[in-house]
Amino acid sequence: MNIRNCVLTSLLVLCSGISSTSLAVGTGYSDDTELFIYDFAKAGDFRPKVLFIFDNSGSMGDTSLLGKEEYDPEFPYPRLANDDGSNSFLYYSTSGTPPQTLDSNNTRRFSVNKNACASSKAPLNEVGLFATVYWNYEVSGSGKSKKGEWKPLRNYTGSTTNIVDCQQDISARNNDNSGFSGSYQSISGATKGYPVNRSNNTNISIPWVDSTTSTAPNTGGSEVLTMYTANYLRWYYAPSTISTSRLNVAKQALRELVRSTPAVDFGLAVFNQNDGNGSTNKNGGRIIRHIIGNDSILVGGKTGSQDLIDKSNSLAAETWTPLCETMYEAYRYFGGLDIYFGDDDASRNPQRDPNAEIPSANKYKSPYDKCSNNGYIIYMTDGAPTYDAAADSLVAGLLNSSTDPNKPSYSGTVGYGTGKDKSYLAALAGYMKNNDVNASAAGKQTVTTFTVGFGDEAITGAGTLLAETARRGGGKYYPATDATQLNEALKSSLLAILKMNTSLVSPAIATNNFDRTRSLNNIYYAMFEPGVGPRWKGNLKKLALAPEKGYVVDQSGMPAISSDGTILEAAITFWSSTSDGNKVAEGGIQEMLAEKTNRNIYIIPPPTGTTNALIEFSKSNLESIAGGATPLRTVMSLNSTDSMDDLLNWAKGGDAFDENQDGKKTDIREHILGDPLHSRPLVINYGCTKLTGQTSCTPDLRIVMGTNAGFLHMFKDSGTTVDESWAAMPYQFIANQKALRENLDSSVHLYGVDSSPTVLVNEQVKDGHIKSSQGDKVWLFTGLRGGGKAYYALNISNPDSPSLMWRLDKNSAGFGRLGETWSIPEVAFIPGYYSETAGKKNYKPVLIFSGGYDQSKSYLGQGVEDSEGLGIYIVDAEAGTLLFSFTPDATSATNKQVAGMVYSMPGSVSVLDSDGDGITDRIYAGDTGGQIWRIDLKGTDKPKWTAIKFASLGNAHLSGTAKKLEDDRRFFTQPVLVRTINKGWKYDGTNYLYSERPFDAVLIGSGDRNRPSSEAITQNVYVMLRDYNVNPTLFGATSEPSVPSSITLSDLYDVTSDPFIGLNEDQIVNTTKALTSKLGWKFWLNESGEKSMGAGLVLQGKLYFTSFLPQVQDFQQCTIQSIGAMRQYMIDMHYGTSFKYVLDSNNQEVIQRYVEVQNKVADDLVIHGGDDGRIRIIGGAPGKEVILTDDGQGEPERCTGEGECSQGAEEAKMDMSPKKIYLYEGEQG
Repeated sequence: MNIRNCVLTSLLVLCSGISSTSLAVGTGYSDDTELFIYDFAKAGDFRPKVLFIFDNSGSMGDTSLLGKEEYDPEFPYPRLANDDGSNSFLYYSTSGTPPQTLDSNNTRRFSVNKNACASSKAPLNEVGLFATVYWNYEVSGSGKSKKGEWKPLRNYTGSTTNIVDCQQDISARNNDNSGFSGSYQSISGATKGYPVNRSNNTNISIPWVDSTTSTAPNTGGSEVLTMYTANYLRWYYAPSTISTSRLNVAKQALRELVRSTPAVDFGLAVFNQNDGNGSTNKNGGRIIRHIIGNDSILVGGKTGSQDLIDKSNSLAAETWTPLCETMYEAYRYFGGLDIYFGDDDASRNPQRDPNAEIPSANKYKSPYDKCSNNGYIIYMTDGAPTYDAAADSLVAGLLNSSTDPNKPSYSGTVGYGTGKDKSYLAALAGYMKNNDVNASAAGKQTVTTFTVGFGDEAITGAGTLLAETARRGGGKYYPATDATQLNEALKSSLLAILKMNTSLVSPAIATNNFDRTRSLNNIYYAMFEPGVGPRWKGNLKKLALAPEKGYVVDQSGMPAISSDGTILEAAITFWSSTSDGNKVAEGGIQEMLAEKTNRNIYIIPPPTGTTNALIEFSKSNLESIAGGATPLRTVMSLNSTDSMDDLLNWAKGGDAFDENQDGKKTDIREHILGDPLHSRPLVINYGCTKLTGQTSCTPDLRIVMGTNAGFLHMFKDSGTTVDESWAAMPYQFIANQKALRENLDSSVHLYGVDSSPTVLVNEQVKDGHIKSSQGDKVWLFTGLRGGGKAYYALNISNPDSPSLMWRLDKNSAGFGRLGETWSIPEVAFIPGYYSETAGKKNYKPVLIFSGGYDQSKSYLGQGVEDSEGLGIYIVDAEAGTLLFSFTPDATSATNKQVAGMVYSMPGSVSVLDSDGDGITDRIYAGDTGGQIWRIDLKGTDKPKWTAIKFASLGNAHLSGTAKKLEDDRRFFTQPVLVRTINKGWKYDGTNYLYSERPFDAVLIGSGDRNRPSSEAITQNVYVMLRDYNVNPTLFGATSEPSVPSSITLSDLYDVTSDPFIGLNEDQIVNTTKALTSKLGWKFWLNESGEKSMGAGLVLQGKLYFTSFLPQVQDFQQCTIQSIGAMRQYMIDMHYGTSFKYVLDSNNQEVIQRYVEVQNKVADDLVIHGGDDGRIRIIGGAPGKEVILTDDGQGEPERCTGEGECSQGAEEAKMDMSPKKIYLYEGEQG
């Protein structure tokens, strides 16, 4: 049997991003998406800037409406139809419509004594409602895995609501929690502070921390809800019996909104008299209150909210209706431009606000602050425009000057009334949404417009205009015919703004970050583009390395990689029809999927189900797994108005919600592929058969990759075209589809098939062509990494017809300690595991993987022992059954108890065949306690196999005050193993004795992969450890060596600085003796926050490894231009000395110990052996500069100057066949 373990590794190149998520106070949960999402609310209280434009025209004085007296909290209003009469509950709504059921049938209510949101008390008592982000505290788990988390309140019913707190308390720095007097987990409302997540059964009963740097807990949601008292709701739904004017109704609605929504900065604009079309007719409108916070204190002690209310109360219904002209003045206000119409009606009350202006310059003060780039307008009017032409030529001039390619979609005028009259209002709203309205400020400032048509005249006469204005302006149109509808329209528009407005930003620079996997001369780039919601865009693109040219090229044969390692903008990647370059949303796989109508999509049933096969992705099959339609709706978190058919259609790639706004819901979504954040594409070459008369053939290349949309995909590369063979979703990810579709702003990323697959190929007939018909087998294995705690195996012997082999998870027998499945399985053979036919042993393949990751490790602070992610597992590759494991659990027939394995093990294991018989007899693995484990599989008696703590390089072996954060080193990467000889010295305590001793070098670096931006004081290190026990050994057994002491950092020689630079001959000899007599060396990663994030590699004794230096963030900035830097170190594996030299500015050779590349994080380095026999390294430095010259064919279209293009790979200056484990003999020192 010929088995090829086709494990193709690659790297994660994070070429851009902005660091730091919104972390939970104190514990600070995080993962590595913090590199791409930055919450600039940390720079201060971030609030949307909203300008109300209120119609104060004469028709607003119409008194045909019925209204109510102002809400009086002291008056007990009559009960409603479905009302239990109690005032002991609070009710909430996710929309602008208040709830009308006031009894136990309303699941969105909870007891008043559970409300710890101090900021809500006064508004609820006085106004009856309050809008902010609310969370519920929930404790789950047991033992060390017990944790307490603040989660979105809307996910809970009244019976499961425990404690409610809110975002506004953090913004207002209100640490009072005395409103909570309920009983839950022995928590006391007397505890002052702000919401904080808890983990590891630590301080579970103290869900608040009093800190001046408090930020929102990482909840996965930031939806604004409106809370109501029962008495207010009774008032709200009581009959309207008082005749009143439209203007009074509008004033009342505005007062309520301002008092109940402190998380918004409001301003107010109104119409001027505007009684004609002439230049002297007091055209346009004016700003009567500039945009400021409700809590601002003005001269005289008045608050901002009261000032706005007073201004609106003083309005009279007395003008005409210059809709476009007033909008134009609002544009000038947001843009900080000269006052135009704003001073035309100077004497009318309320007069224009001088605080909105710079009097000496006759300009407006733009309301944008340093961290806001989007303003909002809520435009309320009761009629069509009148005398509204004075701004038409001005708006036309703006449109003519715009270079926006989308201008034709919003620049046309819109008719109103009978359709004969035309208005530029919608065109101006479109301009303000799509163009920079404030050129004097950094970045692009835009304005989003919402419209409210109040009254029949507005709806019939201007409804089309107002709806189109909102559509082009990026907002929504709300028609309202009475007081209740107006109230709900204003609430809804404000809630929509609060959902839109986000302090989260994705990168301001190139947002494409990619994995590279190579096969033959092809290089595949798995790319993703961060977003501020859980749904990130992904893509897979192809380039090629041209050996004859020495650089990476696109389909035109031109250089494709820039000097910083990203794809050139002008490049046309393979499979793409136009220049797509570094754009994630264009070209590549995405271009193909956007046109594909006949996809093969499967569901992988859960391990607990009765079905053991891939099944078609269909509603009926999903309902069968769930146990019916209702249980499936529950799994998918659907409410009564959600369409399951539409959501399932969307999940399969359909545009069921008309996201492209083309009026069709039966076409294909513009972007289907999810982000492959951590999933490296795996290329499988199924080979090809040469036909008679042919000298070559095109190989059947398939690419397998997972995404966080929840799918595992297979694609077929046909050279210049690509197609999807199939996609399969583990059933559990159907629960993510609603959140992915809604894509609400959140700093929490949703994970799916987030791990990298591996494959085993069993080629029975050695003809270079894998055919299932002749018994050839291809088995695919994948975990989920951040997506879950499971492994899956698929039979893809026929690549177009996959089948499910097995799946296992944490609930499977023997896997109770399994954590998130980060470890990529290693395919191996082990002693004694074979079948025998006619006296011939046929060894069965197995998978070896570590326990994975315990998410409790993702909280800031010193690491503690974990409850999951523990151990090493050996599994039958075909059946998925556990053969043996090493965990801290009690010894059994299938488990060896290893008491010290109490730290999660996210990195892949490294396996070793010590005696060259093809059977793995040794395993090495690191853990998040800074320990390295050696496991020996000597002999066939599994219970006798041993596991020893080979090295302890963190603080796991320390206790008490000696256990410090600076020593909290964690290993996330796979160890690199090199079989070699130490031609050096051994110190016997008195003398140095020369010897040549074989040893197995174990190389690994520490660094918290899940918190790359952390600047914790932990001092990380890269080490080379010498293991002189080069044969399988049952340590501690009879007639076997005793268990050796664990290697510690004190056993290692420091090579952080080149140990031989500047030494004379005697000093070199002495240094060599000291270095080679140690049990290895250590290389400190000394820069702030520097950490090792990926496995290195060794080529002929030369070690290449990388580190990441996070960008030091300043929360007073709102954009970050770099996530940090990648360093690629290059040192001799044996002696830690430098081997690479470059020419300096004086043309003198100088040592180059590392290369630094900005805005990049490297994962595992990749070796590429090209057709030219040269060895290249992909994933670190981008290689030499490429400058093209005129070769008689004319001036090249790109790469003609310095600093523009690079090779895209670094030549290692050697010719060899790369292997995973290398044999190297060092020179004598």
